[in-house]
Amino acid sequence: MLVAPSSSWSDASIASDLPQRAGNEAPKICAYIASYAPGYEWQDRLEKSLKKTLKNHCTIKTHYMNSKKLSSFEQLKAAGDKAKDFIENINPSLVIVSDDNAVQYVLKEHYRNSTTSFVFCGVNNSGGNYGLPYRNTTGMIETSPFRNLFQILFREYPGKSHIAYLTTTGTTAAKNILEFHNIVKELQLPKSSAYRAQSEEDWKQIFTKLQNDPTVDFIILGNNAAFPQWNRKENIEWVKTHTRKVTAATQKWMMDYATIGYTKVPEEQGEWAGLAAVEILKGVPIQYLSVVPNQEFTFWKNESLIQELDSPLSESLLKQARSFQPPSSVPQEEKGLHP
Repeated sequence: MLVAPSSSWSDASIASDLPQRAGNEAPKICAYIASYAPGYEWQDRLEKSLKKTLKNHCTIKTHYMNSKKLSSFEQLKAAGDKAKDFIENINPSLVIVSDDNAVQYVLKEHYRNSTTSFVFCGVNNSGGNYGLPYRNTTGMIETSPFRNLFQILFREYPGKSHIAYLTTTGTTAAKNILEFHNIVKELQLPKSSAYRAQSEEDWKQIFTKLQNDPTVDFIILGNNAAFPQWNRKENIEWVKTHTRKVTAATQKWMMDYATIGYTKVPEEQGEWAGLAAVEILKGVPIQYLSVVPNQEFTFWKNESLIQELDSPLSESLLKQARSFQPPSSVPQEEKGLHP
C-alpha cells in the first residue's frame, strides 16, 4: 500500500492499492469515500474487505470524512464538499461510498442521477430517506438485526416482551431508533422504549436504571462510538457488577458489555461493494445491478456475563451461539480517539 503525504488522515488522506497491469495500460481509478476515520472497527473491516476484492481491478484512492466528530449540518456539509473536491481532483472511473453520511452529504448532495457511477454500502435500514436508488447507483443496505434478536428473546422467555434500546446520538443512532420503533409498533410492544445517552457516565446511569426497572425485560445495546471517552477495561468490570437481565448487542465491539449478540458482518458490505464495482468496470450497466440487503449475521454469547443473569439462558440456545473472545487490544473507538 502506498500512502500519499498528508498532514493528517482527516485532511483528504489518500491510500492507493495499485493493481498489476500488463504493458502500458493505465489502471482505472476507484474512489472510496469513507464516512468515518481510520480506527472505527466497522469501517476498518468493511474497507479491508473492499480493497481485497478490488485488488488487481483498479487503483483505490480513499478519503476519510471523519464525520463522527462532526455534529452540525454546516460541518457535515463542509465535509461532503471536501469529499466532492477530492473526487473531482482524481477523476475516478467510479466511486464507492460507505455509511450514511457519505451517502447524504456526498452522493445525494452532489451526484444524484449524475453521469458518475456510485456504489453505496452500509446505509442503515433503508435508502428511502435519500431517495435511493438513483439512475447512477447500486448498493447494499445495512438491515437491522432487531427482528432476529426479538425472536430469540421471545422464544427463550415466553410472556416477556418489554424491550429497552440503549444507544447514543448521531445519524446512525437516529435511523436505528426509528427502525426499532417501527418493529416495536409492528409487533405491538407498546411498553418498549429507546434511550439516547450523551456520554459514558450517562450511558452507565441509564444502564443501571434499566437493570433496576422491574418492568423492563431485556436491554438492547446500540453503539458507544459517539462518546468522547470510553474506558473499556473499567466498564467491562463495571457491567459485571450491574448485569442481572439479558443484554443484547447489535455490534460485535459491544459484546464486552452484553450477554448475547446478533451482529452484522461488515466484510459482507465491503465484498459486495467491491464485486459490484468490478462488474461496472467491466462495462455492465449499473441499472442491471439491483440494490440488496445484507444477509449475514453472527449469533454470539458472552459467557463471563451470562453467569451473572438472574434468569439463565437455556443450554439449547447457547449451543447455537459462538463464544465471544475479547480482542487483545483496545479498539481505537473505545480509547476516545475516534468518537
